[in-house]
Amino acid sequence: MLPQTLAPTERVATPEAPHRPPRLTLLDGLRFLAALAVVGYHFTAIKTPVWGTPTISAFPELHQVTRYGYLGVDLFFFISGFVILMTAWGRELPAYVGSRVARLFPGYWAGVLLTGGLLLAVSNVSGKDVTIPQVITNLTMLHEPNGVNHVDGVYWTLWVEMRFYLLVGLLMLVGLTRQRVLAFATLWPVVAALAATTDQAFLSELLIAQWAPYFAAGMLLYLVHREGWSPLLGGLVGLQVVLAMTKAADYAHIIHRKTGGEAKSLVAMAVVLLCFAAVALVTTTRLQHVRWRLATTLGLLTYPLYLVHEYWGLFVISKLSGSLPRLVVLLVAVLFVLGLAWLVNRVVERPLAPLMRRWVTQGLRTPAERTAAPAARTTT
Repeated sequence: MLPQTLAPTERVATPEAPHRPPRLTLLDGLRFLAALAVVGYHFTAIKTPVWGTPTISAFPELHQVTRYGYLGVDLFFFISGFVILMTAWGRELPAYVGSRVARLFPGYWAGVLLTGGLLLAVSNVSGKDVTIPQVITNLTMLHEPNGVNHVDGVYWTLWVEMRFYLLVGLLMLVGLTRQRVLAFATLWPVVAALAATTDQAFLSELLIAQWAPYFAAGMLLYLVHREGWSPLLGGLVGLQVVLAMTKAADYAHIIHRKTGGEAKSLVAMAVVLLCFAAVALVTTTRLQHVRWRLATTLGLLTYPLYLVHEYWGLFVISKLSGSLPRLVVLLVAVLFVLGLAWLVNRVVERPLAPLMRRWVTQGLRTPAERTAAPAARTTT
């Protein structure tokens, strides 16, 4: 049975969510598949010297599929729109901020130090060099707005995510209600697109014009998850998906430039549609009730895998390429970065995330709220 929906004007302002919603394990599995798509893209599709020959020649058949791994990020953003609204729903703002800081930073710091350390120790890994000041600035996660290059190119998505978290936080300050979520998810991509087309650079950057439809579609899916499909929700979701597919039509030339392989706009649009359909299936149908422990375990590896895979994997490939069959080298590289991701999760995220969540949440509360919060939790 789906959770009861809130009344249209009911404000969510409880100190803590009364209970944690059941984990959507297949959604964890989708997150892991999105990360694997990005791994495959970086290891077998992008232009890189580590194979000793162009990747399109090293993996002529596989390249035709993995070049579209570039769109794994699109799947991440659909999922994020759903998950972040679910995280915010029924929570006070300090708890929301604490959960997001604890989710992002421990693994990210480990990723920056691991990748930065590798690139400082081994010069020119796949044409990449970094400096110590660059690594230090990257640790803030605010390096992009300060004009400092990424230690690892995948970090660009984190700046996108942070802006989305900020927008949801602002919505929480106003009051998170069903009607406001509907209005926000409908109007936000439109306003963002207008800002982009009228050269309002700051507003366009703040509103994440390129990716707003993805997040908005995920947010609307969360409402469907809570209350089921309706003509209104179906129409609004469909609008955002169409907008997302329209943006995906521009990806073909980017994929071609980065991989050297021909990519078709219609295929890119179809992949984006499939990404959304997969998220919808595992969150709004009976599949949401599937409990699969392996998917949950793999979901925990997704974020550290995304953060550490690129240059560590390319480094392993560069050392083994030519001495073993390419598919064996590829398998070893994938297993290596999976092991590294497991270590980051086990050694860094598990012990630090709960502490950071508690510190940040308590630090943002007033003294009165700090004393009231434990009482509120004991009565639920």
